[in-house]
Amino acid sequence: MIDVGFGGDGATKPLPMISGHVVQNLGSQEIRLVYSTIPEQINQSQKLWIYQYRNGVDKEWNSFYAFPETEFLAADFEIMNFYTSQKQGATNFQTCTVLIVRFLRGKVEDDEREEGIVGKIMLVNGEVKRNDGGKTSVVKICKNEQERVAALKEYFGIDLTEEEIAGIRGRKVELIEG
Repeated sequence: MIDVGFGGDGATKPLPMISGHVVQNLGSQEIRLVYSTIPEQINQSQKLWIYQYRNGVDKEWNSFYAFPETEFLAADFEIMNFYTSQKQGATNFQTCTVLIVRFLRGKVEDDEREEGIVGKIMLVNGEVKRNDGGKTSVVKICKNEQERVAALKEYFGIDLTEEEIAGIRGRKVELIEG
């Protein structure tokens, strides 16, 4: 399994669909898939693949999402994407949070000849953060949209047009100083 759009705690390499198989992710983070049920299910006999991560062997596993072994068609994804991109409300992370993650490539610690993901830079709303495979630190705090647009260019190589910059005005994620 690989989910290229999940974000900072997503898999940095393909994850075998073997229940309980632990894979080293970034730094001390471990990830796995578990073939089980979730408490919210009505039919507890239907198992799901549950994506989990933890930030160290002594930490608890966090379940992020689950998926069935059911075929989905393009029309199914259209509806799911429309809903998650349009539903307003505090429970919908996709419309309440600006999130960008850029993974950093470099020499892997264990093997200086092998190149892989060694860190990440993230923009979460107005904060630019960096994680070099260990602790996350805040690099910059953007107080307004002008500063966030500059950070997009500086840290992510994203150069927005005037039309794209105007697209956030009036939305709940707009950074307004004061």
